[in-house]
Amino acid sequence: MHSKKFLGIELIALFIGLPVVFSLNHKGIPKSIPLLIVFIATLIYLLQSKSFSKASFELNGYRNWIFFTIRILVYLSAITILTFLFLPSDKVFYLPKHNPWLWMAIMIFYPIWSAFTQEVIYRGFFFHRYNKLIPNKKIAMTINGLLFGLLHIIFRNWIAFAGATLMGWIWASTYLKHRSLLIVSLEHALVGNYLFTIGLGYFFYVPDF
Repeated sequence: MHSKKFLGIELIALFIGLPVVFSLNHKGIPKSIPLLIVFIATLIYLLQSKSFSKASFELNGYRNWIFFTIRILVYLSAITILTFLFLPSDKVFYLPKHNPWLWMAIMIFYPIWSAFTQEVIYRGFFFHRYNKLIPNKKIAMTINGLLFGLLHIIFRNWIAFAGATLMGWIWASTYLKHRSLLIVSLEHALVGNYLFTIGLGYFFYVPDF
């Protein structure tokens, strides 16, 4: 059992120190490498933890698909509005029109390579590892959202930070309510894939955009 001081230092190092240090990296190290390393470590931790319910990797009893669909449609509608507000018209649907093979690769690999890995780290690991350090759920959700936004400072624009912070808070709420990494990863994947389809992925890194 680790002390709260140790957990606090660990949280700061992992969720603040690592993103900040890597955002200052100028050596061309792929952004996915640190994420993959942390994902593997946190996944092993969760799988070995006796107090973490492995049902969290499944639907965990989730059945409200009507509300799920409505929620997704609200997200996608908001993304559509933001796209036409902030993105130049020639960048709308840029990837499907100009680089369909890259777009298809993102549609296939983003759900697992990015969405699921981030949800394991930021929702599954975070709320299991630090639940005693931050017992108040509302405070924990707020911190989680901000830290998720901080992860996206590597893209060096306020839209990525603000959007990720808001969605991080929403997905934290979803995870705490349903305790299903599968559901929250599915939400994340649908939102992310739509971002890159409509063009707003411009603010979240698209090669040759």
